[in-house]
Parts: sequence; structure tokens; C-alpha cells
Amino acid sequence: MPPLPIVDAHAHVGLLGDRWPHWGRLSPWYRQQVVYRIFLLYSRIAEDRVCDRKLREATIENIARSMVDKIVCLALDPVYDEQGARREDRSHIWADNDYVLDLRRELPDKILFGASIHPYDCLFRERLRQYADAGAVLMKWLPSGQQIDLSRPEVRRAMIDLATAGPGGKPLPLLLHVGPEYAIISSDPSTTSYDFLTWTGWDKFWNWWRGKKRWRTPRLELIHDNIRAALGEGATIIFAHCGLPYFSTGLFGNLLEHSDFKTVRHYLAENASEGRSGKCYTDISACCTPFRRKFFKDIAALPKEYVLFGSDFPTPSFELSNDFEDLKSDLKAVLAGYLDRIIVPEGNLIDVNYRELEHYFPGHPLFTNFNTLLPAP
Repeated sequence: MPPLPIVDAHAHVGLLGDRWPHWGRLSPWYRQQVVYRIFLLYSRIAEDRVCDRKLREATIENIARSMVDKIVCLALDPVYDEQGARREDRSHIWADNDYVLDLRRELPDKILFGASIHPYDCLFRERLRQYADAGAVLMKWLPSGQQIDLSRPEVRRAMIDLATAGPGGKPLPLLLHVGPEYAIISSDPSTTSYDFLTWTGWDKFWNWWRGKKRWRTPRLELIHDNIRAALGEGATIIFAHCGLPYFSTGLFGNLLEHSDFKTVRHYLAENASEGRSGKCYTDISACCTPFRRKFFKDIAALPKEYVLFGSDFPTPSFELSNDFEDLKSDLKAVLAGYLDRIIVPEGNLIDVNYRELEHYFPGHPLFTNFNTLLPAP
């Protein structure tokens, strides 16, 4: 049999909104933030030249030239309020499902469609059927940025609907961001904690110091009731980034930054439990960083069949395995004036992420595991 395709299950796309405003937008506020400039740097687009056409061209070029066989490009629905109204004005970033479908038409053999439908949308079921029929391979939610309270009944209903939304009544996997989020920032800072599956004493302590800028306290019992109800109906849930902190490691890491890793690990361990028809997975997108490398041993100890490969492109990836000759080459480039070589690797950034993770997880099935979640050809 031919080898299974390597699948990147987590790659973002986006637009400014200058040419195709119906397909996506970055808010003026977001375009003033450092994280936006970092994304442009890693995408190799000059800030004074960025536009929808450039962003689309860069997306197509990176994907087309990548050695990775298939890449799930993610839509991101805008915020919907609690009355079910679409609120693009409260969204710093959104990318329409139809934009991803347009990209897929450009590279049909390479791009997989990652849909996003806000669970508060009154037309959730109708849109779910529409995009499932269009070939969606998963559903993406970013609770903080999309302002999705996972404890709400709309979320429970939506996750249960996803349990049978795939071809032949099979699950359409939910790719759920958990843990801290720094790239796609919420317009309402109090919803930062919507990504959390735990709320520790240290979370309470730091939240008290925020004063009027406090984050909302997660209603954990309702959140986990909703997740377990969906799993009981056969849902597939992928917890993004293993729920890891981004910066904090070591003995005092959990004191300085939130982590949901232990909770994610527990959900994966429960896959072996009797009576559960649904399954939990995790991905290692945005893990190819100097800080998260400290967790590679913990990731390697997770059940191998439930770990998925992802890049979180265009989130930065680092050449963690560089030898002395590579470092010397980078130093020469920096001395010659190419300062971006300090942090931006050469070559296709999707491939950099793949090569580095393949170096640290040799022979691991995570690179092909997503194939088990795809419908049969």
C-alpha cells in the first residue's frame, strides 16, 4: 500500500478586507499590534505592500510549495452575540468559509476545508449542513476570539450536532482551541478565559489583581458537562496545542501562565473508557518553539494514536535542531544586514515546522493520524 499522506490539520488564512471584504477582515486595531507585524514578517510580506491579493498569493504559494501532502485551511467565523446576531464589529479577525472554499478550488489536491460556524448563530444547523456537504473535514472554534462561552446550552447542542454531521452520519471533528491565546485577540478582554478548561487557585489570584479588567470565571462544571454530553453522543473533539502554556516552563510555569495540558491528557486517557462512543485528540500546532520544546517528552508520552500534526501557520516556527554550521550561516547573514534571519527561518515555514517536529518525533504516527478522521475516498 502507498504511504498515508502527511496532513497538517491546523493552518490559518486571512484577509485585510480591502479587496474581498465579504471574505474576511483584520480590524484597524489589530493591524497596529505587534503580533500582526510578526505574522507579516514570517509570511515575508512588507507591511507597506500588504493587501488581500498579496495575502492570498502568499497563502497559495506556501501551500503549493510545501512538502506536506495536505493542509487543513481554517475559516474563522466572526463573533455572534448571545441573541444570535452576527457581529463583525466585535471581531478583530474573521475569515469566511467561502474564502477557504475558493482557496481549495485553486489547490484541490492539497487544501482541505476547515469550516467555522459560531454555535450562537440561529442558522447553525443549516450552515452546518451546507458546509458539511461542501466537504468540510472539521469545525474550528476559538472561544476567546469568537467570544464563545463553552458552558452555554447553544454550545452543547452544536457539539452534539457535530457528532453526526460528517458523511454517513459520522462525526465532523471539532478543533477547539484550549489554553492561553496570544495571536487572535478578543475585542472583549474579559473573554480571554473562555479558552480555559481549568481555573486554579493561581488563576483566581492573578485575576483578583486585574481589578476592573478581570477575566470571566469559567463555569467549569457546565463546560465539562457539555463536552462529555457531546462525547457521549459520539463527537470527536481535537484540543488544539495540547492546551499548553506558550512562555512558561519548568517548576514555576503553572504559577505564571495558565495550562490545560493535564486536563487534555486526562481526556485522551478516557478514550479507553467503556461506554464512551466519542473520541478526544490533541494537536501539536504552534509547539515548535523554544519554550514549548520543554514539553516534547510529555507530548511523546500521550497515546500516540490521538496526537495530530499541525503548524498553526503563519504562527512562528523555529529551527530548534540547528547545528553549528546552520548557526554560523545565520550569523553571516545577520552581519550582512539580513536581520530577519535572527528569528525567521529560511525556506517554506510550513516545511520548517514539519522537519523540526519530524526530527523530535521520528517515526511517530502523528503526521498521518488525521487520515483516520477523513471520510473514505
